[in-house]
Amino acid sequence: MYTLLGDTRAAYAAQEDALALTTLPSVTTRALIAMDTAACLRVDGDPGAAADMAVGVYDRLPAAYRSGLVHSRAQLLHRHLDGTPRQLLGDALA
Repeated sequence: MYTLLGDTRAAYAAQEDALALTTLPSVTTRALIAMDTAACLRVDGDPGAAADMAVGVYDRLPAAYRSGLVHSRAQLLHRHLDGTPRQLLGDALA
C-alpha cells in the first residue's frame, strides 16, 4: 500500500519487516515482497533497476510460481515502465 501511495521509505521498511517474519520456503511471499521492492525502485526514479530486479525474481521462480499474483504484480510494473526496462521485463514475462 505504501508503494501505491508513493511513500517508498515506509514501503521499504514494511518490506524488511515482512521478510523478517517470513521463513523459507515462503517462495510466493518472498517473490511478492521483491516485486514490491522493484515497484519502489521505479517510483524512486530507477526504472532500469526496477526491471532488473523484477526479471531476476521472475527468472529464479519455479514455473509453478510464475502465475497468479506474482505474475500480476510483474505485469503491473511492466505497464508502468518505458523503453529498455519495459522491453526487458516484457521479454521475461513472454
